[in-house]
Amino acid sequence: MMAIPQTFDAFVPSNFEKLIAKGNFKPTYVGLEELKAFDTAEFRKSYELAKKLTSESIFNHSLRMYYYSLAILHSGFPSKTPSVPQIAREEVFKRVYLGTVLHDLGLSTNEEVTTHPSHEMTFEFTGGIIAFEHLVQTYGPLLNASEIGDVTQSIMLHTNPFNAGMSSATAMLVQLSAFFDLGGYDAFGRPELLDCMLHADTVKEIQDAIPKEQLAKEFLSGLEVMVKAKPNCIVAHNREALEHSEKLLRKQIVA
Repeated sequence: MMAIPQTFDAFVPSNFEKLIAKGNFKPTYVGLEELKAFDTAEFRKSYELAKKLTSESIFNHSLRMYYYSLAILHSGFPSKTPSVPQIAREEVFKRVYLGTVLHDLGLSTNEEVTTHPSHEMTFEFTGGIIAFEHLVQTYGPLLNASEIGDVTQSIMLHTNPFNAGMSSATAMLVQLSAFFDLGGYDAFGRPELLDCMLHADTVKEIQDAIPKEQLAKEFLSGLEVMVKAKPNCIVAHNREALEHSEKLLRKQIVA
């Protein structure tokens, strides 16, 4: 197995340029089977919940995100930065697994979600609240308040890149992997930002094993419905980014 740091920076710059400057990024090939070695059955109930509530396309999107995140951690994610608190790699894996698998519960059309009291909120908040309830009720003392809070906040903020301040390692990885799976290397309109984090051969292995299929079509349709029904939703606040994402999704559908 490839060497990977024992700890990572618990908090990293939200601004992508500053994030890259803090790390030592170089796209490193890691085989999918090697990434799967980090899988855990400890949180199988979260896997089962996501599979039950979300569509197959969105569920597979979440799984790919998890493996992309692990690949990014192998490719120079910030570690041992002076004066920055560190988080053990096993802790990052755990939080990222829960954050990615549960991140899109708010998009579900399952009755458990559509009748939830939070459903009239923007989908990221709905999903975060449902994930929070699930984590507290399912794992009890297995997860502490810091872990549950980090996963929940990462879900709630994953569609909203910030240019200032700090993000937790979990939040940054959930966001990077979500945007990458939907838009590829050009997800943020600057391919060089993700080129340095994800090796093309690793990406191909992940996507061959967990195909994207109808994801672009489903997300494009969902975005249009969401913005029309909830013009105050989070994604509608950044019109330029929304239009860029829609453009990339349309290209995938045509292709």
